[in-house]
Amino acid sequence: MLIELEQSDFSRCKDIINPTGHLEVRAIMAGNNPGRVFVDNKEKPSAGLVWLGNHDGFFFFGEKRNEEFNQKVTGFIDRVIAPQAQELNLEWFECFGNHPGWDEIIETIFSGRDMQTWKQKVFSLPGDKRTASVSACLPDEFSLLRIVPGNLSSEISNLPFWGKRICDFWGDLERFFELGIGYGILREKELVGLCFSGFVEGEVHGIDIETLPEYQGKKLGQIMGSAFVEECQARNLTPYWDCMESNKPSEAVARKIGLVESFSYRGFEFAL
Repeated sequence: MLIELEQSDFSRCKDIINPTGHLEVRAIMAGNNPGRVFVDNKEKPSAGLVWLGNHDGFFFFGEKRNEEFNQKVTGFIDRVIAPQAQELNLEWFECFGNHPGWDEIIETIFSGRDMQTWKQKVFSLPGDKRTASVSACLPDEFSLLRIVPGNLSSEISNLPFWGKRICDFWGDLERFFELGIGYGILREKELVGLCFSGFVEGEVHGIDIETLPEYQGKKLGQIMGSAFVEECQARNLTPYWDCMESNKPSEAVARKIGLVESFSYRGFEFAL
């Protein structure tokens, strides 16, 4: 049986995660974002599994050739993870390797499952690169709003919807305001789009961006993303954009706001 660590013990894993790998893992291990960590050995972990706090997947980390861990993990998923995931209305086990060496191991561990795979791309901004502002493209009916407590009026009709979106990543708004940055698009009293730090570790800010369906196609995501990146540059922060390779519109926005591909990795999923 794998052991779940208390957040105060996450630091025991700092030497076995990929220091230049996925932001989500680093952010959770740093205690910035909520998440759960399961390991082979509580006192001296050598391999483990991170469950993202926003329930957006699992990451395998540490020693990929840990045979005891690899043999235990499938049963652990069936007996422990699957029932809890199903209570959260999750139907798929979606996972990734914290370094490319895990890909082959994941395929071997779950060889008996009907598993699908795909490719993710991560975009970032080199330190010597500047982006051009696109704020001038904002139509007159919209306004750009920096997401800080003083700007979030109770008059915004759908504020609870967006507040929950942020809390999915952060647990509460106070933690987000402490560590994250964000921009939204306001039309009258409705917030029609939001771009914010989904995960943060050190100076790296992972971008989560969403526009309400009825307002898509107006380049609002590009405008919010540009404002986010400009603030990152002004504060010497690093923007981090992660999307599926098949999500061409998302990739197009990342490139239009000046981000360049940093690395790619594979995702895997099977039904619970």
